[in-house]
Amino acid sequence: MYNNKFFERREDAVEFQKAHGGVLYSDTPRSKTKRQFHAEMTVAFDARREIVKSSETPYCVAWNE
Repeated sequence: MYNNKFFERREDAVEFQKAHGGVLYSDTPRSKTKRQFHAEMTVAFDARREIVKSSETPYCVAWNE
């Protein structure tokens, strides 16, 4: 099963990543993972109808279970 979770703070996302594994994406200035972050937003909407506001939660951890 594929999962993703969005966070306000990078520190929270890194802590969650250490506990669950996965990849950290961000939608911050000069981020190299913006495309992947927007793909995760699409996945969240398609899977759970979750609307993600990247201005409020610019970090995402994606992982497989």
